[in-house]
Amino acid sequence: MEQQKRIDKILKAIETRVQDEVGALLGAEFYLDSGARKIVGKEAVVEGLQGKQICVHLELTGDVSGKAYLLMGIKDAIRLGGTLIMLPDSELQEVIGREEYREEVEDSFGEIANIIAGSITKDFEEMYPKSCRFIRKEQEIVVPAKVDIESDRPISNQQFYLASFPMIIDGKQLGELVLLLPAASFDLEQENAEKPLAAEPVGQEQGPQKKPAQTIAKEPPKTTEAQPAEPEEPEEKVEPVTPTVAKSEPRKMDFDKQRKRIDRLLEECQKRLTIEIGALLGVDIFLDDLDNRIISKEEFFSQHAAGKQVIAEMEVVGDSQDTSYFAVGLKDAIHLGGILIMLPPAELTNVVNEEDFTDDTTDAYGEVANIVSGVYTAVFEEQYSKKLRFIRKQLKLVVPLKVETASDEPMPDKPYYSSRMSLTVEGKSLGNIHMLFPTDLLQLEMPKAEEIAPQVDAAIGKSEADAVKKPTTEVDNGQAASPEKAAKKPVRAPVEVKNDALDKHRKRVDKLLVLCREKVQSEVSALLGFNFQLSNQVNTIIGKEPFFSDFVSGKQIVVNMDVVGDLAGKSYLVVNLRDAIRIGGALIMLPNSELEAVVADEELGEDTQDAFGEIANIIAGVYTGVFEEQYTKKLRFIKTDLHQVVPMKVELEADEPFPNDEYYLSTMELSIDETILGKVNVLFPLELLQLEGLRTKQEPVEEEVADDAPHSAGEPPETQPASPDILLVGDDEAEAGKIGQVLGEMGYSVKLLTFKDNIHNYIPGQLKAIYLIMKEVNEQAFGAAIKVSSACSLPLIAAGPGWTRTKVIKAVKYGVRDILLTPAARKDIEENVTNNLMRLAA
Repeated sequence: MEQQKRIDKILKAIETRVQDEVGALLGAEFYLDSGARKIVGKEAVVEGLQGKQICVHLELTGDVSGKAYLLMGIKDAIRLGGTLIMLPDSELQEVIGREEYREEVEDSFGEIANIIAGSITKDFEEMYPKSCRFIRKEQEIVVPAKVDIESDRPISNQQFYLASFPMIIDGKQLGELVLLLPAASFDLEQENAEKPLAAEPVGQEQGPQKKPAQTIAKEPPKTTEAQPAEPEEPEEKVEPVTPTVAKSEPRKMDFDKQRKRIDRLLEECQKRLTIEIGALLGVDIFLDDLDNRIISKEEFFSQHAAGKQVIAEMEVVGDSQDTSYFAVGLKDAIHLGGILIMLPPAELTNVVNEEDFTDDTTDAYGEVANIVSGVYTAVFEEQYSKKLRFIRKQLKLVVPLKVETASDEPMPDKPYYSSRMSLTVEGKSLGNIHMLFPTDLLQLEMPKAEEIAPQVDAAIGKSEADAVKKPTTEVDNGQAASPEKAAKKPVRAPVEVKNDALDKHRKRVDKLLVLCREKVQSEVSALLGFNFQLSNQVNTIIGKEPFFSDFVSGKQIVVNMDVVGDLAGKSYLVVNLRDAIRIGGALIMLPNSELEAVVADEELGEDTQDAFGEIANIIAGVYTGVFEEQYTKKLRFIKTDLHQVVPMKVELEADEPFPNDEYYLSTMELSIDETILGKVNVLFPLELLQLEGLRTKQEPVEEEVADDAPHSAGEPPETQPASPDILLVGDDEAEAGKIGQVLGEMGYSVKLLTFKDNIHNYIPGQLKAIYLIMKEVNEQAFGAAIKVSSACSLPLIAAGPGWTRTKVIKAVKYGVRDILLTPAARKDIEENVTNNLMRLAA
């Protein structure tokens, strides 16, 4: 430790000296900061490098001998070298962008490296007890992914003391200058530190020399040229052993390390795509939220591809051959292509909304796809261990819900490494783009196919299945543990309806309903001439009775929609009467004062009713467009009639306004020009969406029971109202809607309540958990927590902003089991739900 402190003190002095001397040489403000100080092996050094590097060799002479190294990103080296030779700013930016390390830049950076070596020497001579000089030797370009860890090129395979120095020049943050000191030379070796990879007992010197060069020499390649002459004949006697070992090593690929290497390359691709696509289109392009994961074909099209996709086939040639796929939403492809052919803004908006992928737009987007293939080619040819070229082939228009997993269209059914990025164009957030690589192309094959699932997303995949299955297991265990009770009265168990196929189908349906919501917003807004906003969409199962008794209040307008096509039936659009009057009145342009009066009086005049009917026609047309084009069955929604309904007067057993059955409810909050109104509800019979497996219907389990077993009077084994799985209580409607949507997609039914509602009506019921969702963490919320915790022992989760240690302690004291910080990301919500339900099941 004393030795390390001594070296750190010297490094601090070097930091100041290099900063001053390089700044004086460049005539610029140049600053160094203190970064990492640690003992590492060669492998760890290489793993930590981002992109191409310039490696400067430093020879140690005097009482201390060995080899040290300076490492700097190639772009930073070009910037410093270009600044020294006073390249004009525009030219400097150009050569940096192209990573053009030309001769004059290389020479000027060599001068800077001389200054740095001299500064290091001065401080070591002044402060280190032994004589030690650092002499700058050759420099070379290093591609981290191509470095052979076992060889001594470009740096020797040993322990180093790594010192990094973040750089700033003229206020611009650069990367790091890395100094590698040989640990053994400075008595810093550690036994428990990462050790160099073990060398082969025989042919050690020869093995690396027979492999292709892993770096690109930028000065006379003294070492590189000497290497081919080095192999000695006597060692050839054991050559049959060496190749066998050497060939076996690559097959023992460390998955996590390989994945990190690939992720670094994909991060570089993301940066270059931002620059290259922006340069092609002449607008600001921003790619963000890079997310890399292993997924299957089915998972991509069911969970990740939103709406119609334009998929570009990318043929891969070089050291490996295969096909990759670049997927972009149809609207986003039209948007990018339209910008390239310079469509006027109004026309661009129209063709995007109409999904009009004309020949001109298709050709223009093809040019964007060419740029994409060029970027991946450049990065993988330069920086990957294998040379891969991506050649853009045909474009395909794909409807995700119509893709058959077992077919080879539009891509084979096998694991892919998906690189997803969110796309923003001129400040407008669009959708996600995906690059899909076959996992074996990137040497990312998992040991077993079934291990892909945990890589996808724990909250969406395995954990969701566990959360569904474990309560069922508990019921079974309970029945098995108490046979006496089972014999005394009939056991009624839920029908086993939840399975993977059903869950996946429900997710597909939910994605279509999201598309419907977005299109309804767009088309009704265009018709009305102002912002018609639908938000906080929640999809769940509900019966007729709970819908009219608990879910809606006040007079409602129910619009009947006949459904024809591959399946037949009826669906229903339900809107609060006052909201229907407001929407219809806005369409016929009632004066504001008159509109407010008829809304207050709930006066649905003939003209207003006809106008609202036109809006309902638009909504039916939207659902028709989406379900005809993108659903597995072709369905058309035809608006027929509409009528007023008073929820408290609805007869449960009557067929009006719709039959007593369970429905799939898609509910959305309505706002017009930022004025928050009520909810827009669309109800579908479960059979119509092929979701009948989600029924909460219970059937008797066939067991021997006593003849005198009691039966519930008047309870036929028919559909009972669905009891919610999760209760959402609070005053933050936006966050509650977001959490409710995630819960719905995970297969849970939810009930939304305010702090003023009677929570005890639902406790305990069939609840699995309760969420308190608040705009502020205050006494009102803690009061609700006390009510809940005193009435049941269900998991109670408090969701809110601005948590402090005091508030957390207080919440726990009042019965809160877990905290969710809001606003919460989808991933955080899923993880929180999964953790708490698994805890309950355990």
